[in-house]
Amino acid sequence: MTTIFWPAAKSTKDRTGASRTPRVAVRRSGRRSPYPGPRMPFPLLAPGKMGREVGEHSFWRGSLWGRTVALQGDSSVTKFDLFELAGSQLLYWGTFRGNGYYESEESHSFSSPFVWMDRWMDVGDFKQQQITDSVFDPRLRRVTGSAEQTLRVEIVARHDAWRDPDSRIQYADVLEVHYWGRYPEPTSREVYHLGRGLGTIRFESFNSQEPSGVHLQFAESFEPFSPTDSPALPWFDPFQNATYVGNGFCEDFLLPPVPGGTVTAHLRGWSGTDDAVITTDGGDEGTSPWKIALRGSTGGGDSTADFVVTSDWIPVTPGQRYRLSGSLWRVSAADNVYLDFNDGAGQGGSFEDAQAMAASTEVWERVAAEATVGPATTAIKVRCVRDGANRGNAYCDGITLQRVG
Repeated sequence: MTTIFWPAAKSTKDRTGASRTPRVAVRRSGRRSPYPGPRMPFPLLAPGKMGREVGEHSFWRGSLWGRTVALQGDSSVTKFDLFELAGSQLLYWGTFRGNGYYESEESHSFSSPFVWMDRWMDVGDFKQQQITDSVFDPRLRRVTGSAEQTLRVEIVARHDAWRDPDSRIQYADVLEVHYWGRYPEPTSREVYHLGRGLGTIRFESFNSQEPSGVHLQFAESFEPFSPTDSPALPWFDPFQNATYVGNGFCEDFLLPPVPGGTVTAHLRGWSGTDDAVITTDGGDEGTSPWKIALRGSTGGGDSTADFVVTSDWIPVTPGQRYRLSGSLWRVSAADNVYLDFNDGAGQGGSFEDAQAMAASTEVWERVAAEATVGPATTAIKVRCVRDGANRGNAYCDGITLQRVG
């Protein structure tokens, strides 16, 4: 799809900067902006094809979270609108825009779904409903705003034959659908032309402030596509959107951040031992500038075990399975460094713990472990631990809890 951006919205700069290796617990550095580095172009358009102003619309349908879902987004299925097929209705739950620190934009999650369409709608019919929309910041890993909004979808026309005014391609059996994200605000209207068996063949937005910066897209070619078997799981549970590790990138502070400041005093949503501190050591390894250091005996701490744990309970759905993941760095092979579910101590009932262990030294590792919470468990906590010999520093960052079942 050819993409036309709003005039001031497009950026072509890539993020730059080299990573450095963590060696000590703290080091002084200059002040940083909340979102360091130039912002990338909106990656939803065409992953791996950023040299062209080209967009892609792909669709994925299958079973996730025990539900039949339909996802519309990029060809890697890492950013998408989330719909659920529920009997005769198509339910819209929000928009997920990525798990990464740099490569993601704000996501929107609804406390209850919007009925987008049903099987009996005809030209002139519409669906209109007030929903609670929460805006999620992917870097601070928290809700930055929540408001009641009225959504509306209307089937405006059906065309036996329709020619796109820009591509000049003629299509058969086309629906024209209008969507308002804040009805009746005019700038919130979006116009979709849907081709039978093709999906979106033309899209037009009237809001220049949307994160994508896209004003118009129209299809010029089609190609065979085999979607991935495993779409990206959002860092929050789209069906119970309070379920996530708040401040998992360690970028939201109670006090102005100071390298070596204790986690308990500085890092919102976390508490820990005295030798659990915040640091920018190692520069930016791709998850975020600030991170947690668990200082060992060779790095300014002592030889006792250290840990950090989420301050607040994280709500979960009883009996469901969750994946805990994060980035770990272990200095000493004599130390154990891992993420866990706080020994399986849950609110309402305990469950069998699982650990995601660092296996190497002097390198960042992305680790993950899964656990099924108890049938009466309604909330959990997660933590990062260094125990064993406690000879060296350990670091953790980018901690995420995702529902997988």
